[in-house]
Amino acid sequence: MKKYIILAFASLLALSSCESFLDRSPLSDLSPSSYFKDKAEMKNWNAGIYDAFQSALSKRQVLFGDVRSDNVTGTSYEDSKIYMNALMPNISEASWEPFFTCISRCNIGIQMYPTIPNILESEYAPYIGQCYAMRAYLYFWGTRTWGKMPIVTEPWDGALNTISIPRSSLEQVKEQILSDIEKAIGYFNQSDTSDKLYLGKDAMYALLTEVYMWYNDYQNALTASEHFINHKTLSLSNGEIEWKNIFTNPTGSKEVIFAMAWDYETDGALAGWPQLLGASNTNNGYRMAEPIFNEFIDRLRSEEGTDARFWNTIDTVKVYYKASRVPLTYASYTAGVESVNKCIKYSNIDPEREYDSSNQVYKSYFAVMNTTDSEFSLVMMRMANIMLLRAEALNKLNRGDEALNIVNEIRSRVGYLKDAKEEVSSVNNVNEVESIILQERQLELYGEGYRWFDLMRTGHLIEVMDPIYSARQEAANVTVTGFGDEGTKYWPIYYGEFESNKALVGDQNPPYTER
Repeated sequence: MKKYIILAFASLLALSSCESFLDRSPLSDLSPSSYFKDKAEMKNWNAGIYDAFQSALSKRQVLFGDVRSDNVTGTSYEDSKIYMNALMPNISEASWEPFFTCISRCNIGIQMYPTIPNILESEYAPYIGQCYAMRAYLYFWGTRTWGKMPIVTEPWDGALNTISIPRSSLEQVKEQILSDIEKAIGYFNQSDTSDKLYLGKDAMYALLTEVYMWYNDYQNALTASEHFINHKTLSLSNGEIEWKNIFTNPTGSKEVIFAMAWDYETDGALAGWPQLLGASNTNNGYRMAEPIFNEFIDRLRSEEGTDARFWNTIDTVKVYYKASRVPLTYASYTAGVESVNKCIKYSNIDPEREYDSSNQVYKSYFAVMNTTDSEFSLVMMRMANIMLLRAEALNKLNRGDEALNIVNEIRSRVGYLKDAKEEVSSVNNVNEVESIILQERQLELYGEGYRWFDLMRTGHLIEVMDPIYSARQEAANVTVTGFGDEGTKYWPIYYGEFESNKALVGDQNPPYTER
């Protein structure tokens, strides 16, 4: 499983010029004999954990959760293997290395923090809590993406040729995740973190809600989500300005629970998200799918309010200009193709936007980011996701009326006033209510890494994606197989893992090969 599992202490971390949000400082020669000598070093080690977290999910959040799904369509610059659901074990994004680098650092923190001289449990509690929290979070992402995962909870100082760590069962991974969440909450009960750029107690209840929903444990999911009812500091954003603020200023948003910090001077450009969904200086591979665009048009013309997520997700002002200043319709999707290509969810207002005085409107509104200087904090957990999961759980427990009340709240806060209860034959029709909730999640959480897993979790993946893949394959003039083997809901295990960890041999996700 490569040397990121080995954890030879002296070479585990070699971070350079680290600073900013985590008070990071240069680290080198990190062996147990020379490190963890005082309390301040916990901050530095945790900085390494969050640094590895960036590598694990800064691009793959949306790659795993959006770009294979019906959220997007290609721009002719898409990765055809991903777009056609024809993943191969040599795709670099399938590598476990970034995940286990981060997990390994968590394991060392868990082992070493309590050994720091003269330290009290209350002093290391928030730091060790974050180690357990991050490990649970990455195993949750890992098991949804690859299924079974090797469980590594102890530092490993062996040699390359002695590695032999098999994949644990889905049930064992689930138990590990829940155990880590429980331990994290225990430590956060002693001393919690408050910054939204750190995992804390709120993040653990959000993760607990997600985990229980993934395993269809609706009552426990409902119980976990109760943590956020009448919360002292967290609530849904109210109005389109606050909704946009979720992405342009997540640390100041009352809706954001946890965001991935990013600092240009320390981390460079956050190229992955713009490269996939919208960058001003390159041809991103994916854009908003036409059915989503059309739903927003329906809401715009509904005479039951509008939906501010439309113009805060793509620059509809620019679409209007690219469509030769024709009011937005379904046809604008094609006529304004250049603008629809670019997701501007994380983009601020363009201070140099040009104003058309004759039409009394700007020619564009948002400053689309590029791949060379983009810098923003990716939103990883927020209230809308949790409340919509709560709605799903309520619906599954035959409380559809309450579930649709949540949908109406999610809608009305961004200006769409249609009562979701009018869209179902009965609030007791579980399938119809679920369909409404899933659509609202698709519009609300576009580009945030949820859609593929929503379809997997609810059992709709093949039903939704089979005709879409068939259409893509037909358009590309290749053999039409549709979704293909159900096993391809998971990613393949990267071929290099089998070379490094012999215990994995023969345990590739079918139907993939090991080379």
